[in-house]
Amino acid sequence: MDISIILFGNVENPLVQVGTSIRKIKEIYEESPLMAFLVSIPHCIFNSINSVLEKEGIGMKCRIRTRYFLDQSFLRTGIYKFSKISIEVIGFGCDYDELKEVVEKVKRECPIYLSFMDRMEVIPVLGGQ
Repeated sequence: MDISIILFGNVENPLVQVGTSIRKIKEIYEESPLMAFLVSIPHCIFNSINSVLEKEGIGMKCRIRTRYFLDQSFLRTGIYKFSKISIEVIGFGCDYDELKEVVEKVKRECPIYLSFMDRMEVIPVLGGQ
């Protein structure tokens, strides 16, 4: 079983898509502690990506798709433990090598990635141009 969350849009208050529902991140943070936690991980990656883009003067746009994979053995006991967190950084208006370089910089600097690197993967993916 997995949970999928997509972040995109404005850096100050990005949109969050969970299933078919799309809302501003500030609304999600106010909703509940669990939802705040679930969006905080991709939000940190989103902010780190945009910080690198701004520092480097790179004009690409990004969308972040995060999938939380739940450990099935714990799920049966009612405990929601993540076995893996997969984050796709979907880049628009760039080439793959440029996107990969940005992702590698984020992986060296982002505190969330550094904290969860044993269970987290951050993957560069080219979006449509």
